[in-house]
Amino acid sequence: MLYVTNNGSFQMAAAGMGLTEGLKMSKVAAFKRVKKSGEWLRWMAKGVCEASGMTVPKPDFLGDHDVIMVDASDECVKGSRHSDYRLHYEFDLFNFQCKSMEVTGIDEGEKLGRYSVNEKQIMMGDRIYCTITGIEHIIGQQGNYVLRFKSKAFNLYDEGGKKLELLGMFRHLKAYESIDVHCHYQLPGGQMRPIRIVAMKKDAKAIEESKRKMMRKASKKQEKPVQEDTLELNEYVVLATNLEYTNAQVLELYRARWQIEQVFNRLKSLFGYGDTPCKRDDTARAWFYGKLLLAALCETILARVSFPPKLEPFLLDIVGAQFMG
Repeated sequence: MLYVTNNGSFQMAAAGMGLTEGLKMSKVAAFKRVKKSGEWLRWMAKGVCEASGMTVPKPDFLGDHDVIMVDASDECVKGSRHSDYRLHYEFDLFNFQCKSMEVTGIDEGEKLGRYSVNEKQIMMGDRIYCTITGIEHIIGQQGNYVLRFKSKAFNLYDEGGKKLELLGMFRHLKAYESIDVHCHYQLPGGQMRPIRIVAMKKDAKAIEESKRKMMRKASKKQEKPVQEDTLELNEYVVLATNLEYTNAQVLELYRARWQIEQVFNRLKSLFGYGDTPCKRDDTARAWFYGKLLLAALCETILARVSFPPKLEPFLLDIVGAQFMG
């Protein structure tokens, strides 16, 4: 915890041990302890999140398939006014495990090609990952995918090769109604590849919030006004997949990804998880799970109505009686 709360400094962690516990420790010794603590911190963070209702149970229809969320976060070093690096990670949604983390320069793109996949995995990602190159990478390794569809990324065609206009197929939907469209995308060589689109109409409140976010983002980044068809398409959750699950099951998987992403967003706002102190995989994992544990503990404490909070027994074991003073 001293490492996590002191900007990832092994020297500060070692000095803190000397001041708080009277233990003499070099920064090399602190480093060795930190790099071995990742799995232990993951186990504790998972326990706190599960007990506090911050995890999502695995649906029975998945069987032995794992669902892997891929994402990235642009961050800056302290004092900088622009993004300096990008943190790429893949997170196993239902086993609560960060499978890989990589810190790159800000120019390194977010792409599915950096991740390995197999036939028992379902890769999930936001619009930026929905490209023909990324989809081809997944199916080339016999994998599966559920990606937020990006309308401007590539065209869709029916079996006869006619270009499809998705909005015309969606406009009859009412709130929470869904539809799926079996269609094709075209490879550079002209070959047609099958793809399935699953769409659900949002409710009025969600539509209004989506429009506000899009307009705010365009204004903040001084971008061109959002096109009308883009605004209208944003009234739907539109997913691209190669799975044969029902519409409801595909949408359930995407909601699970969204719920975990919200946990990460709260984590970032509480403790700045993107401020990665190092590029080593083992120490980065320890730092990541340490941040997650701290954020989960804080959220659990804040969720209690009483003050001072009445912690559950599992929290007393983790935090320690000295913190309850």
